[in-house]
Amino acid sequence: MGARSDDFALVVPGDPVTVVDPGRLSVSGIVDAVSPDGSVLWVIEHGGQGRHMVHSTDAALVRRRAG
Repeated sequence: MGARSDDFALVVPGDPVTVVDPGRLSVSGIVDAVSPDGSVLWVIEHGGQGRHMVHSTDAALVRRRAG
């Protein structure tokens, strides 16, 4: 996997990512949107499962994936 990003301003719409929330879930998808202050990230999940919101204070790990 790629580098971890705690600052969601470092990812941009279209980036492929995996979000891992320890003990809860793992989501792979494409970044849909990042809030202007970089505190909220929206990911469109692969497989038509909708969108997932991640806040910078969540315990989730966000990793950019290769292409």
